[in-house]
Amino acid sequence: MDATSQFVQLWTRHQAEVERYVFMMVPRAADAAEVLQEVSVQLWEKWDKYDTSRPFVPWAIRFAYLEVLKWRRRQAREKLIFSDSLLQQINTTLDEEAPLTEARSRALDSCLTKLTEREKKWVHLRYGRHGAVKEEAERRGISLHKVYYAIEKIRGQLLNCIEQTLRREGWSDA
Repeated sequence: MDATSQFVQLWTRHQAEVERYVFMMVPRAADAAEVLQEVSVQLWEKWDKYDTSRPFVPWAIRFAYLEVLKWRRRQAREKLIFSDSLLQQINTTLDEEAPLTEARSRALDSCLTKLTEREKKWVHLRYGRHGAVKEEAERRGISLHKVYYAIEKIRGQLLNCIEQTLRREGWSDA
C-alpha cells in the first residue's frame, strides 16, 4: 500500500477520535473544525516521519495538542479558553488512557462482527445519520419506543462483549 493510501485509511478510520479530542479542548465548533483542519494538514506534511509500528491515534493527538496550543495563542484575548495547566492535565490523562482506549476500540470492532445483520443495521442507523432511526421505524411500521428498546439491548450486548474481551486481554480496570 502506498503512503497516500495508508495515510487516508488511518486518518479516515481515526479522525473521529482526534475530532473528539479537539472538541474537548476548543469551546466553539467552528474553531474546533478549523483546528482539526490544521491537524490534518500537519499530519499529512509529517506523514513521512510516522513510525507505522506505533499507534496512530496518540501520534495524531500530539499534533492536535500542538495545534490547540497555537489556536490558544491566537485567541489569547478571548475569555473562554482553558488554562495551560488544564490543557496539560487533559493531555496527560488522554496519553495515559490511550492504550485502554485503543483496546476498547479493537474490542468494539470485534464485538460488532458478532451482531446479526439486523442488529448491525440498527446500530448503523442509530449512530449514523441523525433521524435515520425514526425514518426506518416509520417505514417498517414499528414504534420508535420498540426500536430504541432494541437498540438499548444491543448496546448492552456490546458493552458486555467489550468488557469480556478486555478482561480476557488482561485489562482488569476496564
